[in-house]
Amino acid sequence: MRQQGVTGQSTEQKVRSLLKAVGLEAEKPIPDSGVDLKVWHPGNPEKKLCVQVKGRGKSQKNRRYRWFQIRTTEKQRNDAVKSGLPICEAWQKKVNLCDFFVLASEKHEEYWVFPKDIVHDLVRLNKNKYGDREDNKSGKQAELDLDIEHEGRRLTETYKPYLNNFELVREKLNNA
Repeated sequence: MRQQGVTGQSTEQKVRSLLKAVGLEAEKPIPDSGVDLKVWHPGNPEKKLCVQVKGRGKSQKNRRYRWFQIRTTEKQRNDAVKSGLPICEAWQKKVNLCDFFVLASEKHEEYWVFPKDIVHDLVRLNKNKYGDREDNKSGKQAELDLDIEHEGRRLTETYKPYLNNFELVREKLNNA
């Protein structure tokens, strides 16, 4: 198995454990449709949220441990264009499949728990730095680099309330 797959499995398993620690259950949906985990409260198993996990391993050649990509499929890019979105905005199709994204940095043992509306904000902030990359212009991916600065502050500082905050998922399930 490629290192990317190993990291994906280990970060998904850790996220499941962290969700369990706040009283929630999670399972990998079959078939896989762009959602890594379905999450629910044991007291209300009918109400489920969709979670996408993006992981960065402990060893990165580029030393970027908080830099994640949302990659799209050809079908998602085609669907984006058919729905009237520019191809460079195809990432929105993938983001909108989920209620939450968890960006897992194994090196720093960080789990950034973002609702999808915050993921939209993060991609837009990253466009200032990465928007001219060919993979971003062609809609193949969008960047989520938490180490960049916006208005003189690193995104890790601006979005610190989302660090390891799995209570956000539990609150959303309780309020749904």
